[in-house]
Formats: sequence, structure tokens, C-alpha cells
Amino acid sequence: MTINKEIEFNNIINDILKNEKFIELKYEIHHGISRLDHSLNVARLTYLTCKKLNVKNYEDITRAALLHDFFKKEEIEKNSFINHPLKAAENSKKNFEVSKMQENIIAAHMFPVTKVFPKYVGSWIVSISDKVVAVKECAKYKVPLTIGAAFLFCMNMFFIQR
Repeated sequence: MTINKEIEFNNIINDILKNEKFIELKYEIHHGISRLDHSLNVARLTYLTCKKLNVKNYEDITRAALLHDFFKKEEIEKNSFINHPLKAAENSKKNFEVSKMQENIIAAHMFPVTKVFPKYVGSWIVSISDKVVAVKECAKYKVPLTIGAAFLFCMNMFFIQR
């Protein structure tokens, strides 16, 4: 990422990274790294994709990408990856100003595993960015889960094509 894009990216997400509840995600392990680092990786890929595609509301989409996994393990049922997007959306609304579009981006990021349909271009970008980043992180940090992550990615892509 160029220096100008890095500065713009940081300006877009800066206030979120100052939130004490959000910072606690650095203690949550996700794909072999902290959930905070995972969320930053998804937000960065989302930002770059939006810029490349000239998506007008890239700032709002980037912020939603950063918030897509804003939950703690104890806030969801055991092993309930299906429900975590709704909890992340709820936490985001409690702590930040979140538009209807951003709420959909966060709640739909696990589509088609979850039943919330991505209504916006940004919802699709974040959903796909999350899957790409998850496969990369699992391959790098959690080798045993790589096959599972790749399978989920392929299944999601299959359903997206329909």
C-alpha cells in the first residue's frame, strides 16, 4: 500500500482503534492470530478493493469491514460462528454510529452460512475479503484448519455463483 493510501486508511479507522472495547479484540485468537489483527487485514483488503473498483462509499465500507468481527467469545454461544455476525452488528451499533448499509455489511459477512443476505456492493466485498483473508491466515497460522477454511471458501463461492 502506498504511503498516501496507508495514511487515508488509518484516518478512516483511527477512532475505532481508540475504542477500549474494540482494542480488547487483541486478546481474542482467531485464525491463529488476534481477532484485532484479522479485522485489520479484512479492512485493509476491503479498502484496497474498494479503491481499485472506485466504490464511492469506501470509507463506510472499510469501517464496517473493521467491525465485522466485533465480539468476544463469551458473548456468543459455544462454537456458534453462525450467530457472531449479528452480535458484531449489535456491538458496533452500541459503540459507533452505524448506518443500515454498515449493519448489513457486518451482519451478512458470513453469507451464505448465515441467513442475512448481502444487500450492498460493500456487503459482497467484505464477505469475499473476509473469506480470502481467513484462508490466507489459516494457511499461515493454523495449517490443520486450512482444508476446512478452503472448503468453506469454496462453498461460499459456489453459493455466490447461484
